[in-house]
Amino acid sequence: FGSNNVDHCTRLCHASSVAALMECVTSGAVSAPFMSASDADCIIVIGARPTENHPVAATYLKRAAKRGSKLVVMDPRKQGLTKHATYNLQFKAGTDVAMLNALLFTIIDEKLYDEQYIQGQTEGFEKLQEEIKDFSPEKMEAICGINAQELREVARLYAKSERSIIFWGMGVSQHVHGTDNARCLIALALTTGQIGREGTGLHPLRGQNNVQGAADMGCQPHQGAGYFPVADEKHQEFYTEKYGVTHPTKPGLKIPQMFEAAINKELKGLWIIGEDIVQTDPNSAHVIEAMNSLELLVVQEIFMSETAKLATVVLPGTTFLEKDGTFTNTERRIQRVNRAVPPLPGTKPDGLIVTEMMQKLGFDQPTYDADQVLEEIADIVPFFKGVTRERLGKFGLQWPVQEDGTDTKILHTETFKLGKGRLKNFDWKESSEIEANKKDYPLILTTSRVLQHYNAATMTRRTKNINIVDEDVLLIHPKDAALRDLNTGDIGRLYSGRGEVALKVEVTDKVKEGIVFTTFHFPEHMVNMVTGHGKDEETMCAEYKVSSVAVSYTHLTLPTIYSV
Repeated sequence: FGSNNVDHCTRLCHASSVAALMECVTSGAVSAPFMSASDADCIIVIGARPTENHPVAATYLKRAAKRGSKLVVMDPRKQGLTKHATYNLQFKAGTDVAMLNALLFTIIDEKLYDEQYIQGQTEGFEKLQEEIKDFSPEKMEAICGINAQELREVARLYAKSERSIIFWGMGVSQHVHGTDNARCLIALALTTGQIGREGTGLHPLRGQNNVQGAADMGCQPHQGAGYFPVADEKHQEFYTEKYGVTHPTKPGLKIPQMFEAAINKELKGLWIIGEDIVQTDPNSAHVIEAMNSLELLVVQEIFMSETAKLATVVLPGTTFLEKDGTFTNTERRIQRVNRAVPPLPGTKPDGLIVTEMMQKLGFDQPTYDADQVLEEIADIVPFFKGVTRERLGKFGLQWPVQEDGTDTKILHTETFKLGKGRLKNFDWKESSEIEANKKDYPLILTTSRVLQHYNAATMTRRTKNINIVDEDVLLIHPKDAALRDLNTGDIGRLYSGRGEVALKVEVTDKVKEGIVFTTFHFPEHMVNMVTGHGKDEETMCAEYKVSSVAVSYTHLTLPTIYSV
């Protein structure tokens, strides 16, 4: 196409985490696998609900807690790990920076930092010391809602433990200050030397099975395969030589920018592969307007999704069971995918559709073959250098993989890729979403998933899981419910300046006062009609975790839910 207008779902999940990690430790991936929790003395889980969204990783966390590791859960809502936690910090949504800065303040004020590690491996500590002075736990208590003494105890536990590790999810990244949230977590690890060893490190838990792999392959507007910046002339020449076509010379559009460009008639065509943006992206009405503004919308899917309903052309793809290739998971593990059954009649594997499209457009591209593609990747991406399908075996390899096939479990053991780790700190500020809507929309909506369904539930609601969970439910604190004369089982009107939906209500103390929660699994509800337009200032990661809303009783009846 001659442009780098390509993006993927990390824009909506961990783009801000990746940006902070690249800036501070020069690698956007996890430094240690989730199995490292088994070796940790202290485990912090913030903005993630592993029992629901990362159940395999959750087993390691629960086992570690049962063996005696101290588990700290930081989440505005009670969750599956709460009962295993030594400390459960149920803080006010959107105040991550204030709370984490209070921990940093304590570590620096009480000299709990690792001076030798800071001197040898980091830069920026003196500036951090000055900037953190206004963030005492006593001052931050009123902002984040966590007792100052408890904040100090958690800081001491993390810093003094021999091995501490941090896991975080989209509760950290999906904010207007998501990059700053991640920078704070990185600063915690760097000031205490809790990185580069067994049982330590930084682990942003990825929600999609191959979101790491998509980023590794350059499915983003500012980088190509292997994370080389596309605006760099040296890298443009490298890609041009490898691909045999002149490479784009400037970054392309991010997903939110694509929507704006479509509405402004600056973007005419969009090709979407395996992502139901109408149901899952924030402010659904805005997304629908963008899709309807295109001259050509191509949707490559396995089921008729809400986005596919708007398509000019639908290309029937296949499931993972019907194709060969690789997935790279949350812990940098490259896994071999083997076709189990042939594609259904009339469908084709995604790789085959893409290569046939390239051929139709006149490019001399071999038809998709998983082995050949992996050979090309190993030739272009430095950290895939020693990867072959045979070497991946049953359990895969964690990149970087050396030419002899040796993989890497833990990053940053000796030093950082480009020298020293960078310590960054940023002031806390309230989301503009809250500031602008306090009067008319006094509650904060945060969204997530449940164990039984995945994202838009495109696949899971077509299974018998629908018999376990068959609707999105609105959780509301008893005090907030009483003010609105709402009881469990009532139908609530959830609305904002963007739109409104009707949901069944559950009155519970799982959420803090002032916070409401729901999932976004069912197109019959279209919860993202309500969510905000806010984005991380640096990466445009959507602010799903803080949407200003109001709730009231309604006599509306709920729509009929799809059933098997």
